[in-house]
Amino acid sequence: MQSYRLTGGLFTGGLLALLLAACQSDRDDVMVVYSAGPRPLIAEVVAAFEAKHDIDIELFAATTGQVMARLEAEKYRPRADVVILASELGAAGLKRQGRLRQYRPRDIDQTPADWHDADGYYHATGAAIVAMAFRSDAPAPPTWEAALTGNWNGRLTMPSPSRSGSAADFLIAFNIDRGDSVWDQWLTARSRAGLEFSAANNQAITSLILDVYDGMLAAADYLIYRQMDRDADLKVHYPTDGSVLVTRPIAILAATPQPDWAERFVDHYFSEAMQQAVADQFLAPARTDIEPAAIRPSSLPETLIRPDIDQALEQQIPILRRFQLEIERAQVVRR
Repeated sequence: MQSYRLTGGLFTGGLLALLLAACQSDRDDVMVVYSAGPRPLIAEVVAAFEAKHDIDIELFAATTGQVMARLEAEKYRPRADVVILASELGAAGLKRQGRLRQYRPRDIDQTPADWHDADGYYHATGAAIVAMAFRSDAPAPPTWEAALTGNWNGRLTMPSPSRSGSAADFLIAFNIDRGDSVWDQWLTARSRAGLEFSAANNQAITSLILDVYDGMLAAADYLIYRQMDRDADLKVHYPTDGSVLVTRPIAILAATPQPDWAERFVDHYFSEAMQQAVADQFLAPARTDIEPAAIRPSSLPETLIRPDIDQALEQQIPILRRFQLEIERAQVVRR
């Protein structure tokens, strides 16, 4: 059918309330899916599902932050049946609130077990690795310490963790992994190494392409590979001391009135064809029998950073606030 309805953006206040009230109608023939990007990926997944099944999908495609905001606005009048996020933290938070439904997808045995919630409330459809990116002719610092402490000669940018979900996930995982001493390194990078912050991923990548900066920290690798596939003169660098694995979970909402359709949709996302669609967007597919895009390495980096999810949930707000106040908004002092 390929008749899904695509919406986007945020509505607030009275307008949102009116829209939600208007949407609370009988929808036996419609399933509601909220999804973070890439938008072409979810559009392909939805179109393929509708072509196989006698049901329409109402799709809200936005950022993880916008999806979470919409779910929160609809907390007491839920509409979504299925949600796909670009952050495990978002899914874990929904699980903690009791808002997700357990389900074991049909082809889940063909994926890494540690990518998914151990209790079966959400499952990773794919992943991005958050590392560094550089112009292809620029030497890359071997470690995070070398990049952050000014022992590498180059100008650095980083997406703002307050505007980029992947940068926020990186920051939380990185600081939990390294401990409190890493804050001195962030301060050094901000003052001595000249680290500057872009509004979001696209702005940081564009600045890198235009030679405004020599390197980019907290770079979501699939976004860099996408630009490289378009002939951008860039390279992805995975430091020897680790890169952050950011999985992209799918989950069924506990309040769904259509659990059978929701389960079919989750199964559909883990099908061979849809996992190939994940790979075609330069993400690491969840299924181990699907080859990644040719431009990606054939295997994941040897050293991956993944924090304990409960610890990350507890520390995410303090870490993000401290970084915003002490690092991102700090005055640059050249030494």
